[in-house]
Amino acid sequence: MRTLVERLLRHRFVRFCAVGGVATLVHAAVFFLVVAAGGSQLAGNCLGYFVASIWSYYINCLWTFAAALSWQGFVRFQIANSVVLVWGVIAALIGERFAFPPAATLALTVIVGPVLNYLGHSRLTFRKA
Repeated sequence: MRTLVERLLRHRFVRFCAVGGVATLVHAAVFFLVVAAGGSQLAGNCLGYFVASIWSYYINCLWTFAAALSWQGFVRFQIANSVVLVWGVIAALIGERFAFPPAATLALTVIVGPVLNYLGHSRLTFRKA
C-alpha cells in the first residue's frame, strides 16, 4: 500500500488534488464554524475561502509544484482563485435566496469550484514560462 501511495504522489496532478481536498476540508470546517456561530452562509463561504486559499498557496508552492514562495506568485494565485471566490458568493446567495440547507450550498461550491480552480492555476499561477 505504501508503494502505491508513493507512486501516486509522484504525479503533480495527484498532489494538486490532495492539496485541494485538504483545502476543501479547511473551507468546509470554517464555513460550518461560522454558520454554527450564527454567521451567514455568505460570511462562512468567504472566510472559508480566504483561510483555505492561503493554506493552499503555501502547500502547492512547497509540495505540489516546488515553486518559490513570492508575493507575485501569491497575487497570481489569488487572481486565479478569485473565480472560485465569485462562484462561492454566487452559490451562497443562491442558497440563502432559496433557503438551501448549508450542506447543499457548500456542495455547489465544492463541486464546481475545483474545476474552475485547476483551470485557472494551470493557465496562470503555475504555468511553465
